[in-house]
Amino acid sequence: MLKIFTRETKTNDPFCGITLGDEVKDVLSGFTGIVISRCEYLTGCNQVFILPQSEKANEIKDGHWFDIERVEKIGDRKVDVIPRRTGSDIEPPKMTGGRNA
Repeated sequence: MLKIFTRETKTNDPFCGITLGDEVKDVLSGFTGIVISRCEYLTGCNQVFILPQSEKANEIKDGHWFDIERVEKIGDRKVDVIPRRTGSDIEPPKMTGGRNA
């Protein structure tokens, strides 16, 4: 049976411990990937954008937005997210572990 999680509201964390770079899974569709963006709404319908990992070099798969209640964390940060200034003249984040390390 599929489950949609209801989060306990004991903390003020609108994303329930899910952070950028975490590996997650949508419990309804089984879609898995890395959280690359989060969106917090006034109405509380918070979402994360999940980008699946490519199996081939130079392949880009489409990511999707999911409500946070549908998402389950399956692995800690797969991407090092370090403080940096923004702009296109800097290196992108590096994968931790896996084939790109």
